[in-house]
Amino acid sequence: MERDYKFDCLVTMPRHELEEFSLRVISRMVPEDVMQELFTFDQEEIDSEDRMKSAQFDAMLRMTAIALGEVKGAFSESENAKQNADRMIRLILWHFYALSFNLEEAVSLEEHCEQVESLLDTAPDNAFGWVKILTELLHNYAEIHDQNTDKKSKLNA
Repeated sequence: MERDYKFDCLVTMPRHELEEFSLRVISRMVPEDVMQELFTFDQEEIDSEDRMKSAQFDAMLRMTAIALGEVKGAFSESENAKQNADRMIRLILWHFYALSFNLEEAVSLEEHCEQVESLLDTAPDNAFGWVKILTELLHNYAEIHDQNTDKKSKLNA
């Protein structure tokens, strides 16, 4: 059976394998010239550390959205197209969660996987739709983190 990149798969797979494969998938979905453009910053974007972080954050979000926007088309003619697209969406979203934004510090992998599963049936077909979804996902993660922090502080009080 092929890896499905759901929670049980992600927690048992060696992290380096996930990192390598997710990077390969993203590099296939986002052409090199687009990557160059995304990660080339104007002088005013790098004048301060805050601006640089903001520009990098935006570039990583757009890179992920572009990759996700290409997935359905890349697998549209394959056998089990929906299943294959869902697998790759899960993998790219793991990359977004774990590598691009270090969200493991804020939200558990299990909570991330629950969020991803709720997105799959209504996943957009293009990068613009994914930018909106990824932004909402980041907001959801912030809310989950705040709720978890509140619970912990109440337990410690």
